[in-house]
Amino acid sequence: MKGRNFDNGRKMFGAAACFACHRFGNEGGMTGPDLTGAGGRYSPRDFLGQIINPSKEINEQFVPSVLTKNNGDTVYGSVVNLNGDTVTINTELSDPDQRVSVDRKELKSIEPSKVSPMPPMLLSSMNESEVLDLTTYVLSSGKRDHEMFRAPSR
Repeated sequence: MKGRNFDNGRKMFGAAACFACHRFGNEGGMTGPDLTGAGGRYSPRDFLGQIINPSKEINEQFVPSVLTKNNGDTVYGSVVNLNGDTVTINTELSDPDQRVSVDRKELKSIEPSKVSPMPPMLLSSMNESEVLDLTTYVLSSGKRDHEMFRAPSR
């Protein structure tokens, strides 16, 4: 992981739309875990494992819900209001104003989803070098002077 490209890592973080859901430093969304301190929580292998298989282990603070209606229809997203006779759910994690309200009388169940809201195949448009730059960028906490950006000594 030494000698990676900081600027390209930041570019890949933006290209993969990570900022839409994840906070990193003083930027980004809040619908996914804050990745600023990811270097203290993940090894490179574990971090990539989370991206490749995001549904394997979903952070309990960010588990979406599946609302199943009596007619069999489902609504997927984050519950934002359970008060009164309706359940309000945010159906588009990158847009907090995208909400649907469902009458409680129409609901058969509300259950935690087993599927992460993180898009599958997120890395498929990147080559190996870009994936490594992205990984290094996140695990360095966005610090350009981090040791992972220095060329290996010979």
